[in-house]
Amino acid sequence: MNWGIVARPNAKKALQLGGTVKEFLQEHGNVILEEHLAEFLHEKGHHLKHLNTKCDIVITIGGDGTILKTLEYVEKPIFAINSGGIGFLSEVESKYAMGGLQRLITGNYNIEERAKLKTLLDGTRLPDATNEVTAQTAQIAKILYLKIFINDELIETMGADGVIVASPTGSTSYSLSVGGPMMDPAVNAMIIAPIAPFKLSARPWIVPLKRTVQIKILPKSKETQLVLDGNSYFSITPESEIHITGSEKKARFIRFGESFYQMVRLKLMR
Repeated sequence: MNWGIVARPNAKKALQLGGTVKEFLQEHGNVILEEHLAEFLHEKGHHLKHLNTKCDIVITIGGDGTILKTLEYVEKPIFAINSGGIGFLSEVESKYAMGGLQRLITGNYNIEERAKLKTLLDGTRLPDATNEVTAQTAQIAKILYLKIFINDELIETMGADGVIVASPTGSTSYSLSVGGPMMDPAVNAMIIAPIAPFKLSARPWIVPLKRTVQIKILPKSKETQLVLDGNSYFSITPESEIHITGSEKKARFIRFGESFYQMVRLKLMR
C-alpha cells in the first residue's frame, strides 16, 4: 500500500501530527510526503500530482481548505483528519486520528464519491472544483453586472457582488452563507446563488449537473475574478467565455458510516 500525507503548511500542530501519522504508516507500506510537510520533517517531498500518481490513499491533516487544495490535483480516496475549524468534510478529529488509521489498515471503511464541477474559461479547462466556482468583483463594495445562462438560455440579469455555482458538497459552504439551500450529496445538481444581489427577485437556482451554466460579465463591471474553491484565481473580462458543468471526475472520501445528515447536525447546528 502506498500512502500519501498532506498537512496544512502554516499550522504547526497539523505538521507535527503529520510526522506521527508518517511513523505509524511506515509500518504498513510506503509513505510519500507532500512538499510542505516534507520540508517540516526535513525529508524529500513531492507535488500533489505525484501523490495522485503513486498513492493508493491520501491522508490530509488540516481543515476543509487543505482538503479542497488536495482535491485540486488528487483523485485517489482522501482520508481527512480535522485539525482546523469546523472541518465539515473531514472524517475524524485529530484526537481520533490513530484509531481512524487503524480502521484504514484493516479495510473497515467505505468510499463515498461526490460530484465536482468542470470549468472552461475561453475554451481552456481549469482545475475541477469540489465546492464551488465563484465569479466576484475584485474590488470591495463595487457591483458586478452579469448575465447567467443555462444551456444558452438567459435566466438572470443582475448587479451583485458576484455569483456562486456550487456542487452538492459546496451547498454547505459559501453558497449556504448567502442563502443557498443545503443539498444531499447524492443529488446530481448544482446551485446558482447570487452574492448580495441588488435585485429583490434574484434567488438561488437548482439545476441538473448535466446542464451548462454560462456566466457573462457585462462591460460596465469593475475588475472581476473567477475563483475555484477559494484557492485558484483567474482574471475575467466582458470578453471571457465561462462554462460550468458537472465533471466526469469525482471527489472520493473515505467514510466510516456517519451520514450527511448526521454531519449537518453535528457540525452546522451546534
